[in-house]
Amino acid sequence: MKMLITLVMAALLPALTYAQKDKDLPAFGKIDKADLQMTTCEFDKDAEAMVLLEYGNTEFQRGNRLVFAIKNERRVRIKILKKSGLDRATVKIRFYSDDNYEKLMDVDAVTYNLDAAGNIVESKVDKKSFFKEKVNANVSALKFAFPEVKVGSIIEYRYTIVRETIESINPWIFQDRIPTRVSAFRLAIPEYFNFTTNSQMSFPAETKKDEFRQSIAISGDIINYTAKEYFYKMKNVPALKDEPYMSAARDYLQRVEFQLNSVQFPQQPVQNVKNTWPGLTKSLWESSLFGQQIKRNLLKNDAMNTILAKATTPEEKMNAIFYHVQHSMTWDGIEDFYCTNVKECYNKKTGSSGDINLILLNLLNDAGIPAKPLLVSTRDHGLVNATYPFLSQFNNVMVLVNFDNDAFVLDASSKLNSPRLIPESVLGTEAYLADKENAQFVTLWNNKNTYRQFITLNGAVDAEGQLKGEAHVSSYDYGRQHRASYVKEGKEKYADRYLQQSSNMKITDLEIENADDDTLPLNQHFKFAAPVNSSGEYMFLTANMFAGLGSNPFTADTRQSMVDFGYNQHYVLTGNITIPEGYEFEQPPKNMAMIMPDTSIIFRRIVEVKPGAVAYRITLEFRRPFYNPDEYPDFKEFYKLLFDKLSEQFVFKKKA
Repeated sequence: MKMLITLVMAALLPALTYAQKDKDLPAFGKIDKADLQMTTCEFDKDAEAMVLLEYGNTEFQRGNRLVFAIKNERRVRIKILKKSGLDRATVKIRFYSDDNYEKLMDVDAVTYNLDAAGNIVESKVDKKSFFKEKVNANVSALKFAFPEVKVGSIIEYRYTIVRETIESINPWIFQDRIPTRVSAFRLAIPEYFNFTTNSQMSFPAETKKDEFRQSIAISGDIINYTAKEYFYKMKNVPALKDEPYMSAARDYLQRVEFQLNSVQFPQQPVQNVKNTWPGLTKSLWESSLFGQQIKRNLLKNDAMNTILAKATTPEEKMNAIFYHVQHSMTWDGIEDFYCTNVKECYNKKTGSSGDINLILLNLLNDAGIPAKPLLVSTRDHGLVNATYPFLSQFNNVMVLVNFDNDAFVLDASSKLNSPRLIPESVLGTEAYLADKENAQFVTLWNNKNTYRQFITLNGAVDAEGQLKGEAHVSSYDYGRQHRASYVKEGKEKYADRYLQQSSNMKITDLEIENADDDTLPLNQHFKFAAPVNSSGEYMFLTANMFAGLGSNPFTADTRQSMVDFGYNQHYVLTGNITIPEGYEFEQPPKNMAMIMPDTSIIFRRIVEVKPGAVAYRITLEFRRPFYNPDEYPDFKEFYKLLFDKLSEQFVFKKKA
């Protein structure tokens, strides 16, 4: 941001901060022997590790390129409680390295142990073992591993990142995937800067505000000004643990966020500097890593004509270019929305998601297809808050193509994606259409596409209690995508992943159709054999086979996160099963229908019992992909009833 006047920072007057006076924040290297002797977390006995202390200090200092820079200091102390917690001993510190936007410095790391005599022994991380790696076009990471780490060790590290901007302050996250004993954050802001805060702090927190005096020199004159100090602290913060069908963890973490609204220096008018979405769009299109790459010409006319040789309609041309990029490019595993050079990446045939999808966008535009860049945050990355126009909220770029009433969201970085389906990684999210003429947020959703599985089964139980038969499974849309990912690993692994119901079941003669044609369902035909359950003179059959609905995942009493299936679902199970001569069915499961109060889940079962045989048809529809935590009690109760019905068995015994 360009300042209206030039400021020169003078020496800061000393101020005794809350953090310096807080006994919960011991100095780096000051380890309590009792912490090394501790064996469990008192408020989470099952924890594999715990954060003893995480402290952040953010303040303004003199910048190199701009008048001000933001200095971020962070310190972390972790106790290893179990072997499964040893992976915490490998640390990766990320920072924005592009154009030296952020500078990482003053990194220290130490392991603490007790020797046989009960003395504290320090093992410092050798700085020669620090390893720097590129995460994407903008972000790098410093990676290192602590030495001499074992169960009972304490590891501690600290670092400083200086950012050459004042426009954004990193959010402070109080919560982790392991329990945290103390998390504290101090922020000191000169009175010239007006920030607003956005907090997600439902746990008890200590907050304090204060002011202290500092001095600066303006054009040779010393001017005193007021600095505003904010202090936040949480204690005994429970871990945010994984839950079935959980969306991004960061959406639920306890945190506080900041955004700069305005700047006013002495005798100067107020500068409204809050970033805007139009401003962000403009800077993207002016960027050499984004807009300039979209404008480049990749292919000559004869090469494009070869790709489009069999295409006649605009949609066919779009598909041809999509499959050309998808099949010719290899994703390197990096998610990004920038590209350093589309021509080099296209020639190398490898690149990040940003490289690949900007190549796709470039080629579509060359072919006259109305394609636009779409900034997305994948579901495992987290929700986008439209109040904060920051690029850091996004982790990927995709392509939006509109034909009259049809919209296509394209991501050519994955070999499994189809132009017919919105990529599952962003399904149901809000994305930002970075169009120079009509920038806006769009919801990535299409009711036509669901997760669909149709299962048809014909079997017979022999006198030895073996159920043998044939089954046919047709997987559509996202059901197809899930199963297609395992087809390339071979039929044996595929059968283990999706078809094997138990270790006693044998799958033979597996045939898979349409594995390479994403416009058709993935058809799976196979024979199976498995012993039926028995108890005394009774035998038991289940109709719930091969649909992937084996057990109820929602058994926890409470839930912190949203239930996120991602898509609507539709299952149809039909079957005919005969039993040995001389056997008869007991009272079979009844015909029934069960519907959620909001009609979002519908279960129906029709059963017809004949002498020596049973036929059934079960349908299950999910008409909503998401359920909020406050809906969980009713959802959990319905799900329990649902799986009780799915697990009901056909009981038969030998005739008297």
